[in-house]
Amino acid sequence: MKPSGSRNSVPAALRHYQVPPYASKLTRRHRDFARADEAYANHLRAQTAYPARVDALIAGRTWFEGRECATCGGTRRRVYNVGCYDCQQLGRGFQTDAKGRCVALPPAKLSRDGWLSRNDERRREMAGEYIEYRSGEWSARQYPTGRLSVRCLGHHIDNADFRTVPGSRIFQLCEQHPDLLTLLRRAGWSI
Repeated sequence: MKPSGSRNSVPAALRHYQVPPYASKLTRRHRDFARADEAYANHLRAQTAYPARVDALIAGRTWFEGRECATCGGTRRRVYNVGCYDCQQLGRGFQTDAKGRCVALPPAKLSRDGWLSRNDERRREMAGEYIEYRSGEWSARQYPTGRLSVRCLGHHIDNADFRTVPGSRIFQLCEQHPDLLTLLRRAGWSI
């Protein structure tokens, strides 16, 4: 966010820097040049609505106190892009201490055994393993990963993954075709 009157031009005294002193995202090169040259730092301060952002950049901090966030109500902002520090930390899935070190990792979604089991199920599905069910003109194949492929040529239905069909549509089809209801119950679906 730029203050009114800011310009995207480089003063003649600062043209020898390869990074212009205006940017929406501040990088390490901005920090290095601002530490080395006070004029560069002052020009950066003039181009931002948050002079504290440049002070935090020079000090090597990753956040500064800015405007209140509309989502979480926090006032910490990231030096790099002025985004809400707390909202972006929550999105990353881990927490850091005051020095920026990781102190809490997100919980694992699967244990090692669960991960190995899922890999085994995928391997068996790729090898062509399935259980087939039939009821009237309806047929279904249940794969080790849980995917259910349903087919009825008489009604022009051939779905590779029946979980993608909305529940209301499944109930409507089961009311119209009792053989489909029987088929889904054999496959372990509770309808």
